[in-house]
Amino acid sequence: MTAAKRLFSGIQPTSVPHLGNYLGALKHWVTLQSDYQCLYCVVDLHALTTARNPKETTANIFDTASMLLAIGVDVERSVLFVQSQVSGHAELAWILSCFCYMGELGRMTQFKEKVGAEQEAANAGLFTYPVLMSADILLYNTRAVPVGDDQKQHLELARTIARRFNNAYEAVFSIPEPIIPAHGARIMSLDDPGKKMSKSAASAMSFVALTDEPDAIRKKIRSAVTDSGREVIYDETAKPALANLLTIMSLVCAKTPQELSALYRDKGYAVFKSDLAEAVITFLMPVQERYRHWKDSPDKVNALLAQGAERARVMAAPMLERVKGCIGIKM
Repeated sequence: MTAAKRLFSGIQPTSVPHLGNYLGALKHWVTLQSDYQCLYCVVDLHALTTARNPKETTANIFDTASMLLAIGVDVERSVLFVQSQVSGHAELAWILSCFCYMGELGRMTQFKEKVGAEQEAANAGLFTYPVLMSADILLYNTRAVPVGDDQKQHLELARTIARRFNNAYEAVFSIPEPIIPAHGARIMSLDDPGKKMSKSAASAMSFVALTDEPDAIRKKIRSAVTDSGREVIYDETAKPALANLLTIMSLVCAKTPQELSALYRDKGYAVFKSDLAEAVITFLMPVQERYRHWKDSPDKVNALLAQGAERARVMAAPMLERVKGCIGIKM
């Protein structure tokens, strides 16, 4: 692949990824390897906005990398690395922060949702998070970025910063384009269909972790909220909770939500949720087996991450040199 087909994406190592991460994003990481030169990054610097326990952070980085290998990230085709091991990310983030406006960061929806009315007490990292994300992307002359609906605003800021820098100096940065899955891009919480499934949720009952045991999966899906009535119908407006569950089942069973609606319409919620739990268990079984293999091979995982970081540093160096040359800083 050439640099023109380069793709970047990252995941925070806050805990083991959940089913929403996998269905909404990570499974696409695997298929995208066929069409792009992919850089997949464990973005540990981003996680510092909330992470405070160093031992937990170290463990989460390893567990996240192990899961990425388990789901099918192929280090022969892609570059898998840890963000903090490539200093160019932080270095470019500072430079780009000088080309980003406070008003632009203040309009970021995710920042406002996370801090609510406590903006004065929020750490500055939460506020400048999108600039570091822009640096992650632009450092590699990235042409494509797989994003969920909630990340489109951040990517648009990266595009704005790239254009602003290019206009000030020369056409240094490519303008990255979003890749948004047509179906299943936004998997919602099991206990609140109005919120996206999240690792940071207050209740573990709101998501299925990719490492959950079968009994835990059965309990979580059995407890998932449903809508009034008993007919299994796919209607995002009238039955958002059920639509979310049907979306999950469609993605693990390779059937459309409409096909599932026809199959379960008159069987009731209990039967549907029981079958959904078993489908999810079967779907995750091979991933969990591979995950255990990588978890038991820490030396190999760490060696692969070190190799990936070296490859990423080599790929980042020309861009960082060119940016510094534009602003008058010598390497």
